[in-house]
Amino acid sequence: MNVEEYIVARVNALMHTEDAAIVKRLEGGMSNYTYVVETRGKKYTYRVPGKFAEKFVDRVEEWDNIQEINRLGLNNATSYVEVISGEKLAEYVEGTILSETDIESYNEMSVAALKKIHGSDMRFRDYNAFGRLSDYERYCREMGFTHPKEYHELREQLERMRDAHADVPMVPCHCDYQPTNLVVSGDKLYVLDWEFAGMNDPIYDIACYGNAGFDKALSLLEAYVGHKPTSEELKRLYFHRSFQCLQWYNVAIFKDRVGLSRDLNMDFNAVAAFFFNMAKDLASKYDAL
Repeated sequence: MNVEEYIVARVNALMHTEDAAIVKRLEGGMSNYTYVVETRGKKYTYRVPGKFAEKFVDRVEEWDNIQEINRLGLNNATSYVEVISGEKLAEYVEGTILSETDIESYNEMSVAALKKIHGSDMRFRDYNAFGRLSDYERYCREMGFTHPKEYHELREQLERMRDAHADVPMVPCHCDYQPTNLVVSGDKLYVLDWEFAGMNDPIYDIACYGNAGFDKALSLLEAYVGHKPTSEELKRLYFHRSFQCLQWYNVAIFKDRVGLSRDLNMDFNAVAAFFFNMAKDLASKYDAL
C-alpha cells in the first residue's frame, strides 16, 4: 500500500465513509507528506510525517498548542491528531498560499495576525532555541557527522548575540511563521501548522519570513514596528534569521545522513550548504547594524 492508498484508507476509517479521494499533494516543507483529500463533498488535509520527523516535533506539545491557538480563531479546525505517529486530519482552507503570491502586499494582514498572537494570553512552552539546536547537533553526531571548526565559531558568535538580547520579553510565537504556512481566504489570514509554537522573541516570527527572501523579513519588520527599524530591532532580526539557518543546516545534514537525499531525490548536502552560507552572511553583518 503506497502513501496515497494509506491516506484514503485512514480518512475513510476516521470519517466513517467510503468515498475519500486524493485531490492533490501539498508542496513545501522538508519533513511531511500532506495531501488534500475530499470526502462527503468536503476537503481535508491529511499529514503523514516523513522518516525521523519525530526527532524534531513533540506531538503531545503540538496537540497542546492547537488547543491554545483554537481560542484565537486563526488556524484551521483540526479533526484528529495521533500523538504517536504524528498523523493529522484537519479541514482544508481554500485560498492563496502567501509563498505563491506577492507577500509584501499582505504585510498589513500578516502584522494583524502576528500582533493577535503575540499580544494574546496563550501560554506555550519556552521555545528553547539553543536547546533545540543542541539536540539537532547531537542527532548529526550520532550519525557520524563532525561539525567543522567554522561551524563552532559561528555558533559561539550566535551565543554572544543571544546574550546581548537576553532581556527581550518572551511572548507566544508560532516559531515557523514562513509564508508556506499562511493562507489568505477571502479577508482572513489563516496561520497553519503549530508544531513549533513556543514562548519567544516576537521578532523570531518575523525572521521566518526569510524563507521567502530576507528582504521580505525586513519589509515585514518595518510594517510590524510601524517605523524604520532601530539598530536593536534589526540586530534581533539578523540574529534570529542566522540562528534559524543554522537550525536548518543541522536538519539538512541529518536528513542526508539518514538517506533522505536518495529517498526524496533532494540533495540535502546542498541544502545544508545553502543555509550555512546564509547564516554566516547574516551574522557577518550584525555588528555593523
